[in-house]
Amino acid sequence: MDLLPWMTQWDMLPPKGGTILCAVSGGRDSMCLLHYLHRLGRERGFTVAAAHLDHHMRPTAARDVAIVTDFCRANHIPLRTGVTPVYEKAEEWRLTVEEAGRRARYEFLAAAATELHADKIATAHHQNDQAETVLLNLLRGTGPAGLAGIPPVRDNFIRPLLNTPRSEIEDYVAEHHIPYGDDETNFDLHYARNRLRRSLWPLLEEINPQATAHIAAAAAILRQEDSYLDALAAACLPPEGAEIDRQALLSAPEALQSRLLRQLIDRAGGGKKDVSASHLRALLALCRSGGTLPLPGGVTAVCRGDTLRLVPAAPPLARQPLHEGANRWGKYTIILTPQHGVPLPGPFTVRPWQGRDRMTLPGSRGSRTVKRLLMDAAIPRERWERLPVICCDGKPVFIPGVGPAETGETIPYHISVTMEE
Repeated sequence: MDLLPWMTQWDMLPPKGGTILCAVSGGRDSMCLLHYLHRLGRERGFTVAAAHLDHHMRPTAARDVAIVTDFCRANHIPLRTGVTPVYEKAEEWRLTVEEAGRRARYEFLAAAATELHADKIATAHHQNDQAETVLLNLLRGTGPAGLAGIPPVRDNFIRPLLNTPRSEIEDYVAEHHIPYGDDETNFDLHYARNRLRRSLWPLLEEINPQATAHIAAAAAILRQEDSYLDALAAACLPPEGAEIDRQALLSAPEALQSRLLRQLIDRAGGGKKDVSASHLRALLALCRSGGTLPLPGGVTAVCRGDTLRLVPAAPPLARQPLHEGANRWGKYTIILTPQHGVPLPGPFTVRPWQGRDRMTLPGSRGSRTVKRLLMDAAIPRERWERLPVICCDGKPVFIPGVGPAETGETIPYHISVTMEE
């Protein structure tokens, strides 16, 4: 297995004395990459470090940490480890588990790279991953960007194995007796990629044994063309900012409209990876009708008047205990005043709304989701994430613009909320 020509072609090698940080799960592919880069680094005069993140999602996580730790200790490879409970983060960030895991990994890797002064961050995506990604994207109804697959280089992230088939990785691991752990989720046929890999891919290779290589080669061609069209779209945007005249957008060639929208979302910090064709269709419909639309990454699209504007997600506000008197939370001042000298009941807190929140308003027939109450109150979608939900004993009791909850008893306190403009 010789990765040097591919790495040289894509300028993946760090300068002499530099560092590559290798993302290592403990699985076969990433352990293979770590072993190879460590050997190459000694030959070419650069250092290899490793980073391993425990997602708290699998019972074998401790085994994986041990594999990576033991290998790095034996080979004197610097190692950074971290733990992120992805299921909890998915709820906190309001993302799917897959999106939350990806965000957690990339944030962890970026932080580890900064700490270690790494020039590059290497991940172990290989040629089979590339071909599977392209085919899965095609089955989902993707456009050219999805058919272009995984890029060899993005910013300081590199993929040295992307042109290497799985069979070569297996041979290399066997030849060098590299330890690794099997991820049991790779055998779970509930995941589309596993069903594709284990059921459909053998049939494709019966039709054409070179199916993997040919699909990856097609992705490379599409990546070049996709890059050219992206450059045309960028020339239609203002030099900076995440807004555009909506008539200019709607009058642009159809082949560029979705690219303009993706680039605006990217400028707003939403990233382009999790934006689907349905998001883009909804954005175009928004440009015709006006209104607001939530997008991946916490970005909100606002179309009013002649302008479409992509509003970045503000840093999340944390849950905060409230005390008697004035409290500050974001731009809000919350005043809790006991009535008739009666002490405040069980602990008060303030936090952003959560998808599971429900409240019963006075005079209503039952509880409703806070999301529906916010919609009924005509509170703009872009304000929801920063709107205070005041809770007593963990249950929402007051939301400004929506009202107090019906509690069935006389409440011996008064809540006043004002917002700094």
